[in-house]
Order: sequence, then C-alpha cells, then structure tokens
Amino acid sequence: MAHYSNRIDGSKPGQSGLEAGDMDQQQKHHIRGYEFHVAGALEKDGRYRGMILISKRGDTQQVYAKPVLIETPSSFKSAHAALIEASAYAQELIYNGAIKALLPADAPAENRQAPRPPDFVGN
Repeated sequence: MAHYSNRIDGSKPGQSGLEAGDMDQQQKHHIRGYEFHVAGALEKDGRYRGMILISKRGDTQQVYAKPVLIETPSSFKSAHAALIEASAYAQELIYNGAIKALLPADAPAENRQAPRPPDFVGN
C-alpha cells in the first residue's frame, strides 16, 4: 500500500485538503495533447478519492508550472478503485471537452504586449 504523505497545497473552495500519494505519479498520460498524472488521496473518513493532475493543456499547449488538480466526484474504499476512476474521469473530461471549463485560462506569453483598445471617435 502506498504511503500518503505529500500534502496538496492551494486548495480551492469546494476542494478538501487531501493528502496525495505517489501511486501513479511516475506514469504520465497523454490524450489529445493533454498531459496528466492520476493519483489517489486518503480522506479523513478512510476512503480514497481519485485525483487528476494536469500539467499541459491539449487545446492551447499551455504548460502549467504547478499541475492543476481535479478531484473525482466519488470516493472509494480502495486506492486502486480511486485510480481507475481518476483515469476514466480524465478521459471523459478530455473527450467531451468539459475539461476546458475546469482549467485556468491561458496566461499571457512573456514579452507580449497586451492588445491596445481601438481609438474611438465620437460625435
């Protein structure tokens, strides 16, 4: 059984302060340009929740310095079931396009000036 000791920081509203394990951290998944890992987290009630850690967007090719955490809606009695759910959930989100709404918008590229608003002429 994996040891769950790495704390996930930066929880957002609606996310619990889960402790992430390193169960599947070594295998990077690639689907439609998205890069991600799946992991399991032991919750306070003794159940496991699947987690998807997105490191690269497939639609814009944006690479995240800190992976974006997406938790599975359900929790499970076994860590293995949580990993299976996380993998399946990631595929579902990517193939139906719903993942785009869960990821932060593109950060502006360095050295790129913000677009200037047009000059309006009024009467």
